[in-house]
Amino acid sequence: MQSASALRLNRGSIARMLAAGGLWGVTLSAGFFLNAVLQCGLPCPEDVATVTAICIGTGVITIGPIAGFTNRQSRE
Repeated sequence: MQSASALRLNRGSIARMLAAGGLWGVTLSAGFFLNAVLQCGLPCPEDVATVTAICIGTGVITIGPIAGFTNRQSRE
């Protein structure tokens, strides 16, 4: 059984959190960009930048902890 004290942040988990959340955000914003291009032509650069920033921030907050706190080594 794993206790809550095992959920510690270190450099590796922070790097995994940022990488996974950033990748998720960039992938989602690329999908939104493609959808906007297909529906109504090229969107404004400000819209693309805003959506990308929101997607990356959301990815780091939501997907990041899932990737950061995974235990890759089982010691049982």
